[in-house]
Amino acid sequence: MKKLLLLVLAALLAPVTFGQVDVAHHRTLMLQGEVAGRGSEGISGLGYFWFNENNFPWTNTALRAIIGGIYNDAELSYFLPSNPNTAVGVGFSGWAYLGGLTPYFDGTKLGSLQFYGDGVTGRLFVNQTVPTGTQLPLNLRATYSITGNSFRNAADTRNFILPHTFAEHTFRVEARLGGIEPGLLAKRGFELYLAADTNYRNGFEAFGPTGALFPKHDNYQHILASASGRVPLGPALGTVRVASGFGWNTDELSAWRLGGNLLQMSAYTFTLHGYYTREILADDFVLANTIVSLPLYKPCNLAAHLYGDWATAKTLSPFTGATGNWHNYFGVGAGLSFRAPWDIDVLLGYGYGINAVRHVTHGGHEISLALEKKF
Repeated sequence: MKKLLLLVLAALLAPVTFGQVDVAHHRTLMLQGEVAGRGSEGISGLGYFWFNENNFPWTNTALRAIIGGIYNDAELSYFLPSNPNTAVGVGFSGWAYLGGLTPYFDGTKLGSLQFYGDGVTGRLFVNQTVPTGTQLPLNLRATYSITGNSFRNAADTRNFILPHTFAEHTFRVEARLGGIEPGLLAKRGFELYLAADTNYRNGFEAFGPTGALFPKHDNYQHILASASGRVPLGPALGTVRVASGFGWNTDELSAWRLGGNLLQMSAYTFTLHGYYTREILADDFVLANTIVSLPLYKPCNLAAHLYGDWATAKTLSPFTGATGNWHNYFGVGAGLSFRAPWDIDVLLGYGYGINAVRHVTHGGHEISLALEKKF
């Protein structure tokens, strides 16, 4: 229950790192929860209210605000009157608990190695929209950010050297062709995305359990490539995403995170049905998610969904921080969505991790619930 209270009303979600200036009108409330049917993991969840408006609070500006309780983010963009395709802006984020680590080994949560992380980030960015003559604009973006991180023990942390408080400088460049329509049950979109970042930590030291310290990485880099789209399949709808991420000098704090079925969670978190939320820490990975959605009853938007996931990842050891071997992960699932009273979209989901290790055996279950209300 304590973990639920900490994570519900948290929002590490896609719009926070959207990578382009969104000027559409949004007033969206999202709540999600997920529980593992077997194993040492409890309930995970997130919630947020998303406000987005163009020409607000002034002409030639756009404001986006994410209010998620223990995670909040705001970004103000200014479009140059002489060139409206160019925007400059500032952003601010603050969070509690969410910047830490919950490591697993063979499906068992290592409670003595779990810790919480708090932080604040300020950023400056330049975004250039390049018209392509199609409905798929190209957005190029460069961002500089500085983050302050601090850490504290979780309830079960034992004999653990926490990371020192440190500042982190990040420079990120992004290219995005097209875009995916936001929303829990959105049906349109095609997107090609490429991002690269380099990060420098000031004041960072090795950390970890006594006698088995995680190494010190002052500088690390990421490259992420992703292609996603939604394609009509007769009366059905097919959704496909293929992504690949690579890291250099990454550690547990900067690793890619795979696992779970919390949607729109963060730029570093990727869905794998049947696994714990952010269970797999990866140095490098390749992943494919597929969804086939079949409408059943249009008056209430009743639809059935079938999920299939595959990933191969070069994992990070929860004990030494050393890179491990490549492992394959497979997940399948099914879902049911509908529009409830007051125009609330509901999505019920079930996932099965085919080779998730649980109590020495293989196979992990998870169920999820998502609610979305647009105003």
